[in-house]
Amino acid sequence: MIDSLKRQMKGSLRRAKDAFWPSHEMRQYEAWIRARIDARQNIYTREPEPGLFSILTAVWDGSPLAYLRELAESIQRQNATGATEWVVLDNGCARPELLSFMREISRFAWVRVVRVEQNLGITRGLRRCLEEARGRYVLPVDADDRLDRDALRVVATALAENQYPALLYTDEDKVIGRRRYQPYFKPEWDPVLLLNSAYIAHLGVIDREKALALGAYSDPATEGSPDWDLFVRFLISGEGAVHVPEVVYSWRVHSSSTADDDASKAYIANSQRAVLQRFLDSREEGKLFTLEPSPLFAGGAHWHFQRKTAGVPSVGIACGEEMSEWGKPASQTSFVALIGKDVELCGEYWMWEATGIFDLHPDTAMIAGRIRDDRGVLRESGLDLDAQGNVLNPHRGKRVSDPGYFGQLWKQRTIGTASPQLAIVRSEFLLRVLDEIRKPEEFASRAGLIARRLGARVVYSPFIEGLCRNGSDSIS
Repeated sequence: MIDSLKRQMKGSLRRAKDAFWPSHEMRQYEAWIRARIDARQNIYTREPEPGLFSILTAVWDGSPLAYLRELAESIQRQNATGATEWVVLDNGCARPELLSFMREISRFAWVRVVRVEQNLGITRGLRRCLEEARGRYVLPVDADDRLDRDALRVVATALAENQYPALLYTDEDKVIGRRRYQPYFKPEWDPVLLLNSAYIAHLGVIDREKALALGAYSDPATEGSPDWDLFVRFLISGEGAVHVPEVVYSWRVHSSSTADDDASKAYIANSQRAVLQRFLDSREEGKLFTLEPSPLFAGGAHWHFQRKTAGVPSVGIACGEEMSEWGKPASQTSFVALIGKDVELCGEYWMWEATGIFDLHPDTAMIAGRIRDDRGVLRESGLDLDAQGNVLNPHRGKRVSDPGYFGQLWKQRTIGTASPQLAIVRSEFLLRVLDEIRKPEEFASRAGLIARRLGARVVYSPFIEGLCRNGSDSIS
C-alpha cells in the first residue's frame, strides 16, 4: 500500500511538471511535430475509400468524457465524407454524460454505437467491436487517446504503397493536457523486439478478416495486453508488419493510464505472460524455455525467455584477433563465439542465451552481447550499419544502468551487425564471412552486409555480457 501511494505521488508530480513546466526538449519536439504534420499534407494525399477503415473504441464508465470528445473531434476533422466507420462500444456505461455524448455522436451516419448492458472488459469489448466492424482494416484507438488530423490519409497512402499488408504500424508519442512529448520513433518490423515489447501498437492497422480468423481478442487471460496478443498471433501465423515512420497517434498520460506507469494495473504482468506463453506453446522449441521476470528491470512487466540449461550447447570459442583461428571450431560445432583478447565473458549463461535465440529465431546468423568496462561504462551495446556499410556504435559511453531509448538496451532486438570482440556466429555463416575478408577490422562491416544480403538476422542480447578490464577499446 505504501509503495503504491509513493508511486501515485511521484506520478502526480511528474505529470504536473510535464504539463506546466515543459522541458526544452518537449518544446523542441512540439515545434517539430507541428512542422512535420504541415509538411505531410503534400506527401500523404490518398483519402481513405469507403469500406477501408473501421476505428474501434470501447467506452466504459471510467472513460474521461473530455478525452473522448477530443478523440471524436480528431476523427471528425479528417472524415468529412464519412468514408471511415467508427465503431464505439458502450461497454455497460451508466454515467449520464457519457450516455448523452454517445447519443450525440450516433447521429453521424459513419458512427455505430453498440451497447452491452454489462461491462465486457477490455479484451471481450474489443472482440465485440471487431465482430461489429465492416471495414477491411480495423484501427483500435483507446477512448482517452487522440489521432492527428491526417492520420487516416497517412495510413491509407502507406497501405496502397505497400500492396495492402496484413499489419501496418506507425510511430507514436504521448500527450498530457495539450502537450506532446516522448516520441517513439520505432524500428522496422522486428519479431525479436516484438517478443520483448508490444512496440507496434499505436497506431496499429490490422486486416479484419485475418484478425477474426486468428482468434483476436478472444483470450480473457490477456485482458491487459489484447493488442500485443493480437500481434503475436499474427507473428505465429507467419505474418510480418510494415512500418510507417510517422507520428500520428498520441497516447494519453493520466493517473490511471499505462502510458504513465505499466504498474498502474495489477493484471498487466500476468496478461503479458499469457501472451508470451502463447508464442512458446506454438513452437516445438518452446518447451525448452521458461518465462522469467527480466533481471534488468526493477518492477513493471518485463519478461525474459530463459533457456533451460539442459544438455551441452554446441558452441566453440575462438579468442583473440588471429583470423586463422576463428574458423577452426566451425567444423566441430554449430556456433562459434568470437571473443576479443581483452574481453572476459561474464558467467556461463551466455551459452544458453545464445542457443535460445538461435532456437526461437532460426533466421539469426549472429548474436552480439554488450561489452562494459569495470566502471560500468558500455563499450558496445549493439552495432548498426549505415546505408554505405559503415559501422556505428551509437551506445558507446552510456552506463549499464541506462536502459536506453524506450528500454531497448535492456531488451533483445535486431541490430545491424556484431563485432569480433563479442559475437556468437553460426558456423556456416562465419565461414562465408571469412571467405570475403582479409583482416579482422573488416569483420563487423562485411558480416553485417552479408547478413543483410542474405536476409539473415543479427540479434543483440543484454544477457550476454563481456568485461573489458584493461581499458582498451573495442570498436570506436
